[in-house]
Amino acid sequence: MENPDDKYLWKTDKEDFFPKLTVYELATGFLRFLIFISFTLCSIPLFLLAKIFFNQTGIKKPMFTIRRYWSLLTLRLCGLRIKVKGTFSSDICLVVCNHISWLDILAIQSIADVVFVAKSDVKNWPGLGFLAKLANTLFVERNPQKIVLHSQQANEILSNGNSICFFPEGTSSDGLRVLKFRSGFFQLAFNNTQEKKVEFINIQPLSIFYKPKNSNMSIDFYGWWGNMSLFLHILKVLCKSSGIISLNFHKLLKSDSFHDRKQLASKAEDIIRDDLRFYIEKRQD
Repeated sequence: MENPDDKYLWKTDKEDFFPKLTVYELATGFLRFLIFISFTLCSIPLFLLAKIFFNQTGIKKPMFTIRRYWSLLTLRLCGLRIKVKGTFSSDICLVVCNHISWLDILAIQSIADVVFVAKSDVKNWPGLGFLAKLANTLFVERNPQKIVLHSQQANEILSNGNSICFFPEGTSSDGLRVLKFRSGFFQLAFNNTQEKKVEFINIQPLSIFYKPKNSNMSIDFYGWWGNMSLFLHILKVLCKSSGIISLNFHKLLKSDSFHDRKQLASKAEDIIRDDLRFYIEKRQD
């Protein structure tokens, strides 16, 4: 892990080259992509029907089932398997997780029925933005004038019986460190939701770690950060990926046990950082 004195400072830029790919790897990636497109095009109408069913009945399990199996298949096409420790809380909560890659979304929603929070520019990503909007993602802007609006939107999501998942680092990293948590969104744990349906919201820390299987893959193979190209990263994953994603759902942090959002954010950060350190040290043994 990083030096404790420099744990929030790291080189965010990385040279991004077109990956060296063999003919076999290119063929593998192309086949995986075709299967992904075909399965996605079949899943979208089913998901839309499930949303209509939810609007009529209030039953959301069909939507989650479709998202879950779509995510699991996509991860398998990316050569990834899920390993889960702990249990996703059945209570309404805020799930907070370290952020490593666009793959994080797939990994989390293959296990947990949550509404994700994403930066507003994600909705403009080709293809992926459409899928994010379809899944009712809450898009937020880094604009102080929008804080009240985004809080109201999040409160409405919580009051409707949904858990929210967000990445408090505010950006993705190389997967070898946890960046300083931004505490703003943690305030939701102390605000009564609309109509006071929930008096307080608890936090469930979730740590995620990627373990490449092949020895010729770097430990930060799955990290996507800084100015790295999304296209090149997806290409690299589709053609070369083989690994395991470890998800660890930690015990709930009771919001009424903390004085304020900063103290709560710091505790969640420490839990996730310690767990990530464990995974890295275990891999290096």
